[in-house]
Amino acid sequence: MYQEGHSGFNALLYAPFLPLVSSYWSFELALLGALLAVGVANLPDLDQPLPRISHRGPTHTVWFAILVGSVAGFGTAIVVPSIPQAFQFGFAVGTGGILAHLAGDAVTPMGITPFAPVWRGHVTLDWFKSKNSRINRAVLLVGSIALFSSLALTVAYSVLVAPIG
Repeated sequence: MYQEGHSGFNALLYAPFLPLVSSYWSFELALLGALLAVGVANLPDLDQPLPRISHRGPTHTVWFAILVGSVAGFGTAIVVPSIPQAFQFGFAVGTGGILAHLAGDAVTPMGITPFAPVWRGHVTLDWFKSKNSRINRAVLLVGSIALFSSLALTVAYSVLVAPIG
């Protein structure tokens, strides 16, 4: 996938969690989670302009996902210290955001080697090329609609229903 496809895919995957996080912890944490999920969507592709790191190399592994998740967890714990599970939440969203990127790349012919260097197994479903603009735009559109709808429904619920209950 290209940038817009990855962003849309992460938005789509986080959308159902926004109202859950909002009702269990806070609306602010739910928004932070959305920003984090979409914000890390293209982080693995930082390897593209780097001369000594091959594309879909170390930044396209579960180890990189765990590293990003750890940084996101610490960052979330610093930003939202009032929530005891802030680290775990940030870790889950950060790690999940990178794993979603890997899943998006695994469906392309180039595929990924997600457990390198421990296991060199290459994963590809070969469904469509990364540069397929129709699929990238469609995933961005669907993901954006899902996330914004989830946001709108969460706000509507908190304004209209929550004060009554």
